[in-house]
Amino acid sequence: MSSLVFSRRRLLATSVGLVTVSALPLFAACSQAPAPPTPAPSAAPTSAPASQATATAAPQATTAPATNGQPVTVVLHWWLEDPQNTFWGPTIANFEKAHPDIKIEKQWFPRNDMHTKELALAATGQIGDVVRINVAPLVSELQLKGVVQALDNYIKSDKSWSENDQPQFWPANIATYTIKGQQWGFPIVGHPGAIEYFYNIDVLTKNGAPLPPADMDKLTFDYTKWKQSDFLASLAKAQVVGSDGRVSTYGILPSLGGEGTVAVLRSFGGNYYSDDGTKCLINSNESVQGLQFLSDYWNKYKDAVPYDPNVDWTKFFPTGRTTFCVLTAVAGTVTNLVKDKFKWGLAPPPLGPIGKPATQVSSDGIGMSKITKHPEQAWEVMKMCLSKEFGIGRHLAGLGSPGSRYDVWTDPMFKKAEPLLATIIYDNLINPKTAPPLMPWSHPANGRFFESDNAMTNILGDIWLGKKTPKQAADEAQSTVQAILDKPPA
Repeated sequence: MSSLVFSRRRLLATSVGLVTVSALPLFAACSQAPAPPTPAPSAAPTSAPASQATATAAPQATTAPATNGQPVTVVLHWWLEDPQNTFWGPTIANFEKAHPDIKIEKQWFPRNDMHTKELALAATGQIGDVVRINVAPLVSELQLKGVVQALDNYIKSDKSWSENDQPQFWPANIATYTIKGQQWGFPIVGHPGAIEYFYNIDVLTKNGAPLPPADMDKLTFDYTKWKQSDFLASLAKAQVVGSDGRVSTYGILPSLGGEGTVAVLRSFGGNYYSDDGTKCLINSNESVQGLQFLSDYWNKYKDAVPYDPNVDWTKFFPTGRTTFCVLTAVAGTVTNLVKDKFKWGLAPPPLGPIGKPATQVSSDGIGMSKITKHPEQAWEVMKMCLSKEFGIGRHLAGLGSPGSRYDVWTDPMFKKAEPLLATIIYDNLINPKTAPPLMPWSHPANGRFFESDNAMTNILGDIWLGKKTPKQAADEAQSTVQAILDKPPA
């Protein structure tokens, strides 16, 4: 299996408020470009790459009207990536060739600073035309503060888009960007959540542990034999302790925070927030059961990597220091780091009491500035960034998760590059014909995502450290977070 060629995926950075066990290292992994990827589906550019505005360039609130037949300039905010312009150069050049009336000015911002800078630009009337959304839950704050506008009219009036492209986006992901019946953004990328179980086949085999029911040659998975009890049977023999009593290989490095923890809670019927984002559900019986399941890794089985919110997963799974590692769609990064050190596999999350996979569709996104003077041209730029070709090409260039479209995950090029994601993950978690509906990313309706998620993460950390029981921490978190949800809009 390790000989297969995979692309890569990042998890969300801690700067967006999701302080997960695997957050920082996965964010860093995105900058570790793999071997030259398969070229993006678009043709090679016939002109030099478009110039890129740096984060320190003087921002423009809106673009100037086109005069004397000159193209309209659309300012596109994006986070800093692709320093050699190997993907963005051809992408912009091809777009401008096909749209001679539009010129793209791409303004780069460090991802950790992008959301704050966009809010500042919007407050002074200097926001660009197309706005990058760092992570999906931030759409509420951007909507409440008047940074982005509703997209429904553009979607409905564009017949080709509404009939051919719009249905390709996972409904759960669109739901995250929908507020009071209107859509305020689109997912650029998407994955089912921090719920993918990478495992070391060699360690499990050597320890006589049952393997997850996957066939790595046929790329199939038998979900009927993968309940939480089956996983715990494997986990019981996943840790390696030397003759000196020291752990050389931990049993598991779980994913926590606003992605990983929520997915486990949902497998018990719990959640962080209500669907409408007005109620904190962390101390419901179902949520407490999920917290107990996670707590047992450290406080009962004692086989998890010692809790550290900034732990670097790349120092554990690829080096053989943990047998299980729960991550997002980073199969390509794992392949590049593990190489031929050991055989490994990939499984969807084990089934909990609800009897079906518990997901939390995660993404970062894009929206249209509310004050743009060129909405029609901005919509065309948005469509470029949301296209099937962009979703595949950017992923193969090592710049993030695949596009959040069915036709991206089923494309032959993607299947060749990502056989595990296109089969075991897609068939069991995403495919509407074979998998239960994906679940959206619930978030505070008042736009206080940073505030609420950080508070939740900090309080729940005492569970993993053994300082509080799940019920004690859940009660404290419910009181603290509900007070945040009851505050006026951000």
